[in-house]
Amino acid sequence: MSNGLHHLHTRKRLYKNLERYPHPGGFKRVLDRIMYGVAIATPLVLLPQVLQVFADKTAAGLSLQTWVLLTCINVLWILYGLAHREPPIYLGNFLVGILNFTVVYGILLYR
Repeated sequence: MSNGLHHLHTRKRLYKNLERYPHPGGFKRVLDRIMYGVAIATPLVLLPQVLQVFADKTAAGLSLQTWVLLTCINVLWILYGLAHREPPIYLGNFLVGILNFTVVYGILLYR
């Protein structure tokens, strides 16, 4: 397992004839690196929603159930990423989870 980043164990890759990580091909290697950027950029998509809830001090139109479910899903992705030693997965979902939880807090605060 190269740098502990790939979620498939070395012996599984050997016995199942799976691709190496990082991939020797240019496109897949670049895609692997891009995913680190995606892990950082994804939380930025939620930032306007968080700012709107707290700037306007209203949670009108936001579903508490949806945001709680999204937060729970992020927790599962974090656990998955940690179990498989995949920094893009657990880092990105940790940051998104913080923002999801912040929206849940805002919904409860400004209901």
